[in-house]
Amino acid sequence: MSRPRLHSILELVFDNKELVSSVLNHEDFVQFNNKYSLKLSSTELSLAFTHKSFSHEFNVPHQEQLEFLGDAVLQLILTDELFRRFPEYKEGQLSKLRSALVNEKSLSTLARGLDIGSLLVVGKGEFKKKLFEQDVVLADTFEALLAQIYRIHGLKFTSDLFLSWLSDFIPEAFADHFLEQFDAKSKLQEKVLAKYKQLPKYTSSPVGDEFEITVWINDIASAKGVFSSKKAGEKELAQDVLKKGII
Repeated sequence: MSRPRLHSILELVFDNKELVSSVLNHEDFVQFNNKYSLKLSSTELSLAFTHKSFSHEFNVPHQEQLEFLGDAVLQLILTDELFRRFPEYKEGQLSKLRSALVNEKSLSTLARGLDIGSLLVVGKGEFKKKLFEQDVVLADTFEALLAQIYRIHGLKFTSDLFLSWLSDFIPEAFADHFLEQFDAKSKLQEKVLAKYKQLPKYTSSPVGDEFEITVWINDIASAKGVFSSKKAGEKELAQDVLKKGII
């Protein structure tokens, strides 16, 4: 008989607070440790996966401070790697490429590759809303995880592991077209400004926990869709407009 996965136990803890320890010390954390040769304790690893909504309900520490550290670690790892890979690039080019790799979409892609969502510990209401599937939460949790790995294993180990994950889940990360896709909003802006002497406009309206976003070109609705965040949605719509040759 297989053991219950972490989220199965999490559903039980909402009605029985005595099970909190069994969630934060779940075997799934041990398996994650083993899979990536980590030496984090269950307490250290589960902290990276504990959302503030669970913290508020059960009075346990949460991941937010780790996110702050993880962002800095991520910036340093990628800055060093880009500096090494592209010695001929100017500062502005390096900065754009780094931004393409640390944005919400890229980090949530890495998080999904690692199945981070199945280890996320969230509050009752957020669990029902499947907060653990949202890009922004997955991206934040990935940063928190990276921070804990750095704190226990140091920069060299963390950098090597991160770059291996990048190679596995975003193999095109350092390719020219990856930057071009990221920079779609700027490219669309240049094209629209040159042709119509005005900028494209983006409007949004809430649809549950998401947003319906429309891009307007020359006062005409050129593309629209529903997205988890405004920022990510605007980028995707700009890419779609450029790909379809609408402008």
